Amino acid sequence: MKVLNFTLMPYRSMDVATSKEHRSAWVVLPNSFYDPEKGAHDYESYIDLLAQSEPLGFDGVCVNEHHQTAYGLMPAPNLIASALIQRTKRIKIAVLGRALPLVNNPINIAEEFAMLDNMSRGRIIAGFVRGKTGIGISA
Repeated sequence: MKVLNFTLMPYRSMDVATSKEHRSAWVVLPNSFYDPEKGAHDYESYIDLLAQSEPLGFDGVCVNEHHQTAYGLMPAPNLIASALIQRTKRIKIAVLGRALPLVNNPINIAEEFAMLDNMSRGRIIAGFVRGKTGIGISA
């Protein structure tokens, strides 16, 4: 069995009481709820947390793609994966949930995964979604 660490990277400074005035924390929540300084701190903290998975003995970490939502600050998981490649040496980095229908040319995503896998010396696990069905491909 393999054990991987995962976080959606939610926006920690979300004013939950005020956010309830809106239909959802996804898509319709105004950007005015976001404080860039607090968001930058969240990114730094989450990357630190995921990088600490290696000395703690995890086999890997998972990052995934979410857009326009307060519960997941990761619209570009490849960027987080790249940061983790630089801060880890052993653990696998699973990039799960890349939404291929959101890109004009899926070959770009394939090239990004190839580049990440090469930079990490073979530690990338790639996963894709289409609609409600998830399709995983392991490198």
